Amino acid sequence: MTEWREFKLGDICTIIQYGYTESATFDPVGPKFLRITDIVPNIIDWSTVPYCKIDKENYEKYKLDVGDIVIARTGATTGYNKRIKDSINAVFASYLIRFKINKEIADDCFISYVLKSDSYFGFIDNAVGGSAQPGINARVLSQFSFLLPPLPEQKAIADVLSSLDDKIDLLTRQNETLEDLAQAYFRKWFIEDASDKWEEIPLGQLFVISSGKGLKKEKFTEHGQYRVLGANGEIGKTNEYLFNERLIYTGRVGTLGNVFIVDREPVWLSDNTLVFRNIKYFFFVYFSLKWANLADYNVGSTQPLIRQSDIKEIRVFMPDKERLDSFENLANSIFAKINSNQKQIQLLQKLRDTLLPKLISGEIRVKM
Repeated sequence: MTEWREFKLGDICTIIQYGYTESATFDPVGPKFLRITDIVPNIIDWSTVPYCKIDKENYEKYKLDVGDIVIARTGATTGYNKRIKDSINAVFASYLIRFKINKEIADDCFISYVLKSDSYFGFIDNAVGGSAQPGINARVLSQFSFLLPPLPEQKAIADVLSSLDDKIDLLTRQNETLEDLAQAYFRKWFIEDASDKWEEIPLGQLFVISSGKGLKKEKFTEHGQYRVLGANGEIGKTNEYLFNERLIYTGRVGTLGNVFIVDREPVWLSDNTLVFRNIKYFFFVYFSLKWANLADYNVGSTQPLIRQSDIKEIRVFMPDKERLDSFENLANSIFAKINSNQKQIQLLQKLRDTLLPKLISGEIRVKM
């Protein structure tokens, strides 16, 4: 390994830059506006990323390019990062720092895996310390040091790890297609073919609803056993869980409108969420909540907020039991495939996470 050399992150970058300050909006008034909350899940879901207004000069300054790496600089997810994989019309927000890699020295894909390593997050933990409001700046991040092999070996290592991530991405997109199929059946059976003979009831008759619970920042850990879920999906990991059952949740405060399923997985749901349990006609409720466009129930003044009482009073038309049972059976079969794919995803993630430290340290070498 004599050809492996130690570098600092700042040594291999051509640009290190804080993001753009502006308010996000879901009205398409400009480019996508990438925020910290958008880079925490495993994959950036560009369909949920908001927009922002920006003039031409600032757009050119803050436009994201393929290969850029953005790192969260504040909050419980300080240090979380993502490499931009897609060519998309987007800029990045001020709580992110952009690192543009010098491609003559380093492979940006390889560096993105270095920034997922235990050594990197150990560096972040040491830098943040026990501060009440975690945060880090570009100067400190630039001091993170690591071993860098020759460029061809960097690319070979990145190819091995990215091949696993590509399989994960493929299965994730397949799951999205399957859910779209189930939603199409729901729309056909319960919206387009609805009958005026069906009974109208408040949706709250079909579930028990409660809020999630706050988790202290010291309970967050990058390599925790369980996911911490917030209003927009995963926001971190922890070694404690709050629920271990099949349930539905959505955002209570902050980001509103997204609806998620947890299928008997130990998780912690934050106090920014509403949790639906003991559900009668599980998938009918799930797609009814998605169809209701929960963001329209916002009653917040300083920040978006949904009340449990308003959600329970959403009106739905209940068809006959035979139709409901048929839909539940159909949706169960579709989501069984989704869950099977999810188990494959978890196995691939475990394999990737096992190989990653061994490859980027040179413990396992890649033939070229």
